[in-house]
Formats: sequence, structure tokens, C-alpha cells
Amino acid sequence: MKRIFSSKPFALGMALLLVISVLGTSLAPSGKAFAAEQNQTVKAATVSEATYAAAEAILSRGIQSDWQAIGLARGGSKLPDSYKTALKTEVQAQKGTYTNVTDYARKVLAATAIGIDATNVAGFDLVEKIYNNARMTNQGINGPVYSLLALDSGHYSVPASAKWTQDKLVSQILSKQNTDGGFTLSTGASDPDVTAMTLTALSAHLDKPEVKTAGERAITWLSQKQQSNGGYGDSSESVAQVIIALTSSNVDPAEKRFTKDAGDLIDRLLSFRTADVGFAHKISGKYDALATEQALQALVAYQLFVKGEGRFYNFPQPVKQPLAVQASVVIEGPQGFIAEGKVQAVSALEALNKLTTDKKIVLKLTSSAYGDYVSGIKGIEAGLYGGYDGWNYAVSRAGEWIFPSVGMSDFVLQASDRVVVYYGGSGTQLVGSVTVTPGQPAAGKSFAVNVQKSSLDWESGKVVSVPASAVQVKIGAATVTTDAYGTAAFTAGTKGGIQTVTVTGYSEGKAPSVARYTQRLLVSPVFADQKNISSWADASVKYAIEKGLMEGVGGSKLTFAPKEYITRAQLAALLLRLTDNLPSSSSAASSFKDVKTNAWYYGYVLKAKELGIIEGVTESAFKPDGLVTRQDMAVMIARAFKLQNTSTAQKFKDKGTISSYALSSVNMVTDKGYMTSFNGAFNPSASVTREMAAVISVRLFNLQ
Repeated sequence: MKRIFSSKPFALGMALLLVISVLGTSLAPSGKAFAAEQNQTVKAATVSEATYAAAEAILSRGIQSDWQAIGLARGGSKLPDSYKTALKTEVQAQKGTYTNVTDYARKVLAATAIGIDATNVAGFDLVEKIYNNARMTNQGINGPVYSLLALDSGHYSVPASAKWTQDKLVSQILSKQNTDGGFTLSTGASDPDVTAMTLTALSAHLDKPEVKTAGERAITWLSQKQQSNGGYGDSSESVAQVIIALTSSNVDPAEKRFTKDAGDLIDRLLSFRTADVGFAHKISGKYDALATEQALQALVAYQLFVKGEGRFYNFPQPVKQPLAVQASVVIEGPQGFIAEGKVQAVSALEALNKLTTDKKIVLKLTSSAYGDYVSGIKGIEAGLYGGYDGWNYAVSRAGEWIFPSVGMSDFVLQASDRVVVYYGGSGTQLVGSVTVTPGQPAAGKSFAVNVQKSSLDWESGKVVSVPASAVQVKIGAATVTTDAYGTAAFTAGTKGGIQTVTVTGYSEGKAPSVARYTQRLLVSPVFADQKNISSWADASVKYAIEKGLMEGVGGSKLTFAPKEYITRAQLAALLLRLTDNLPSSSSAASSFKDVKTNAWYYGYVLKAKELGIIEGVTESAFKPDGLVTRQDMAVMIARAFKLQNTSTAQKFKDKGTISSYALSSVNMVTDKGYMTSFNGAFNPSASVTREMAAVISVRLFNLQ
């Protein structure tokens, strides 16, 4: 264990006294100055030793509370990795939800103290749960006090629109100060512990005149209430809290105002030490975990004060950790496709790891001075063709290729990135674009496909594209090789429906010229019931199909069923696709008896419920085939996209028929243009058809 405080001040102090005793008093300060210096040296040594011993006492017993972790971390102790893991595991198990705002504050303080950004603890933003908390004052003054401490601890930014900004919290706290200058939990006489904790919270805002005045009044009250024994009552915890409060306010707890007959606050706190180097609740008592954790915090606060290193709760600002996002990963081998899927990950390597684990594919990583790199996938190892061939990766983002200059573990993903891990050599390139002419071919009619391939020009750092000649383009049963201009002519056309364009550049005995690439192609008529799609919805239906937002209806012939009503299960799936959320695992437990594990929508419904997008009709029933009204769709869209309330009230001639629970959501989605009225009416109770859903989904996709 790293010793967090040196005992050198004590040793140096003894050495100085020894020199003085041998050489005489000519080298020493005289009178009161000497006595003060001697007392300060001995006290500093005693505090240092007591701090180290208290930390060791806690660590030897195992960390039992977040407050212990905060004291240890602020004092410089190295916490076991198990604590950080346990903190994240608990937040995840709670799904980031606690009953009291003080619970959120404690978790934010603990996370920040150990270097975790509290806006992302296991994927949950605990800071937002504080500043938008509806139960802030339910615990008396404790809620605002601990919330203010938490928000200030990591210098977290709070939007001006928040329910509780720092200024609002300060005002709330100041309004509760008693006429004598002290504070209490709710009503009644002022209390030392509450006054001290409140002063600690206000200490970060002493630059405000009204806070400075309130702070001075609280300090005066604490001085007046301090007893002749140097403490407050017979508990060590009260003394510890006052020490933290005073040092946070840049007041020495050993100064004249806080020195009584039996000594000052530091002397009083040290009098509670136990034989096993912890602290007791009362004099001559046994080791007490709560007393020891608060004493440790007070001793650390005092040392920070003496060294001029600031307030106890002024933690070093945590480094913001990137959030896990949904990305797709595809693995292309030297002679064929290996795997593809969507995962939640932070880095490209984490995404690959998750996909290979999910697909039960062996991934081989080799360590180097530059980090881990992929040396083998599914038994295919680098150097297969005897040259510099091996595994590479690139990332497609917003239709553009990124050729990273960092390893996969260092490449931070953004939402909707597509990571392509491919086997290639020095001449292997990526398909940059595929253009079909005409854009939507007719069944049985000729059309052409042009393929461009992309690579990075290392000198200029720019991505360059050239025609992909001599590559194979496969659509349906036909395969055509591109000419020198990268064009493949399909003179016989292909059948109607949703087709797949597949581009490959495989060669026997060597690495491919291009990594395999696919995209959807709609060939008219796309659906057997194409003529039933309304003209106003036709383009949106095709776009939704191309982007994979919606699918056709199966059967002997592919149809879209435009006039059929969208079901609750279908809408759950649609909203998850639009918000880049993965469905839950099929192994996840469902509370709905009518949502079976073998149903295609099982994971979508569970995830949508988990995210609060959709609810059951009862606690145990979801009614997956139930229809969706326009007002219910508005509610689900508002939840899925976390829309903010708008001050603009939309004018509908049927406004009176919109249910109260849906009115704000209807205003939000119509204000954004996601949904619209017809002839001045919203028609809240009308069911949503599939073609209507296609139009709305395209708006959501393009207007985000």
C-alpha cells in the first residue's frame, strides 16, 4: 500500500529539538514564537500519522461505504479496483435510479472522487438526476446541501433550464438559515452537524456577498456553541464535520475562535482515537466505522488546508469517458464473408470483441509496443499468402471512409459507425461508391452498376477514389465483371423486389483487390401490392425500406400492406431502429405473458419497455398485435427522442378530443414537423397505417 502521508515532519521536528538541546538556544526562536512553532510541528506530525493510520484501518477492514472511499481517494490512497467495479455494478443493477436525491449525490461524489465522470456511470447520467430532481426538498435541507456539494465537486455544468441550478440550490439553502446563524434539518434549533455540512456546501460560493455573510454568521454560531472540551456534545462526528466546514471556508480549526479550555478542534478530534488506530464515536469507546470515516475526511481536509491545496470536496475534474454507442461491425475474409452484427461499444476493438464473442468466433490478438492488433480471426492468420497481407480495418462514417492512423483499441466510435475488418494486402481497397443507372431499375429491363474504390493517399492524407475495374458485381443469379471504367452492364435486367448488390474482388492464391461490399437495390415493382401505396407515401416507403427502417410483409409474394395498421410491436421495433438502440437479448426475462421468446419482436419490446418508450396495457400484458393511435404514437416518439416541452401550443380544431396524457407530446411532435394535421385536425384516435408510419419514420430519420 502506498503511504499517502510522510512522517518526515515528525522526524525533522525531533531532529531540530536535538540540535537545540546540544548547541544551546541561540539557534532557536524565542518565547511564544518558539512554543507556537513547536506546537505546529508536533500537531502536523500527529495529524499526518493519525491520517495514515485511519486510512490503513479502513483499508484493512475493506471499504464498507462510499464515504470511506471518498476520504481515502481525497487523501491519495490507492483504492482497490473492486470498489470501482462494485460502484458501477450497483448503479447498473439499480438502472441508475434511486429514491432520494441524497443517494444520487453520494454516488456522484464517490464516482467523481475516484476519477469517474458522473455523467456516465455504467451508462447512466447521475448528475442530470440531481439537477432535474422532483424530490429535492423531501429530505429537508439535506437534499439541497448534498446536491450542491455533488454538482460543485466535479465542476459539472448544469443547463440554465434545469429545475435546480447551483444558484437555485444556494438560494434554497440560504432561505433556511436560522436567526442565530445556524442551520437545522427542517425546523427547530440549530444543529452543529447540519450547520457544518451546510457551511461546507456553501464554501464554494463565498465569492457571493450574501453567501459570505451567511457563512460568517454560521462560523460565529459554531464558535459560540463549541464547548470547553473543544467539541460539540460527546461525539467525534460533530467535530469532524466542523473541521471540514472551517477548512473549506479557509478558516483554521486551531485558531483562537475555536480553541477552548481543553484545546482546539484538532486536539478534540484526536482524543477520540482508539488503540487500534481508528476513531470512536465517544471518548474511550471502541473502533467505529462511521466515526473513523468522518475523522479521516476531517484529517485529510485539515492537511489540504495546511498545504494550501483547497477544499476537501473540490475534487480533481474527472476525465470524461466516451460513451458506448451502437455501431455495426462486418468481418470480411480473404475468400468470403465471415460475420456481421450490431453492438454497443466505445472503441473499434471492443466492437470487434463483442461481435466475435456473440458469434463464437475465435479472435486472436497479439500485443506490441503500439498496443494489441488483430493477428487472426476464425483461424485465418496474417501472412496467409506469404507477404505483408493481414487483417486491416476502416470505418465508414456518414457515407465517408476513415482510414485510422491508430490501433483499433484507440479508435473511439460514434453512433452509427460501420467498422469493416477485412483481410487484405497492400493492393486491397474498399468500395467507395456504387451507382445504379437508372436509380430504380424496372424488372426485366437493362441497367448498369458503376463501382468506385477508395484508398488513403498517405502523402496528402486524403481519401482518393478510382474506378474499380475487374471486380465482380452480383445481383440475384447474375454476376458481371466491371470494365476499365468500373461499370458492370446487366443487359437482361433482374426480377422485381428488394435485391442485394454484392461487389467482390476475390482471387485464387492472393489477397482480394477489394473488400466485399453490399447494398440494397429496389427493383420495380418492389412489392406485389405496389399500386396500393398512396402517391404521397411512395417515396417514403422506398426510402424506409432502403435504410432498413421497415420491412415488407412476408408470404408467397413480398408485399408492403400500406393500408394495414401498424402494430404496437412493429412500432417498438421501428423506434429502436430510428434511435440506434439494440434489441434486448433473447435470454432476457419478460414481464409480459403475451410476448414469447420465439417472437421476432421479443427483444424489441423488452428494450423499448426498458427505455421507457412503450408500456404494457397491464403489468403482465403488452398486446403486441394491438393497434396504435396517432396520439399514442406521438407519446412514444416524444419518449424515444426525449423531446423537450414546447411553449408553442398547436391549434387543432379537434384539440378537445386529444387525451390529457398525450397533449404535450402531440404539441412537441407537430412543432418539430414529425407529425402533421389534416384539414386542421390531428385525429388523435385514428389508427396509424403502415404507409403513414413510413412517412413519419423518414421525417424522424432526416430531421434529427
